[in-house]
Amino acid sequence: MLRELIALTGQVAGTVPVLELQLGEVLTRTTVQVADGHHLLITAVLPRDEDAGQALQAGAAAEAEIEYLWHADEGRHIGLRRVALATLADERGLMDAILETADLAAAWLERRRGGA
Repeated sequence: MLRELIALTGQVAGTVPVLELQLGEVLTRTTVQVADGHHLLITAVLPRDEDAGQALQAGAAAEAEIEYLWHADEGRHIGLRRVALATLADERGLMDAILETADLAAAWLERRRGGA
């Protein structure tokens, strides 16, 4: 399914297929993780924010189903979410998981910025 979606976007699927989608301020990168079970691994790359990492530089934060890490070299937060492949019935379920991850990450970022 992932390779088909990659082809639809015009991206090239390498040896390890990775689907990249820009959804608002969040860039998602999605691949399949076979270690520790079969999961869809969705990475939510949040916008650069030089000041936001101060609270998380000493460790990670987790909220909902996403683990947020601070990428000091890039000055941004990275959200990691694993979704069991067994829970995804079709391409729509896969896309819903990606969109939900982007929405959760954007909402988390908004709360960190002091929004509602």
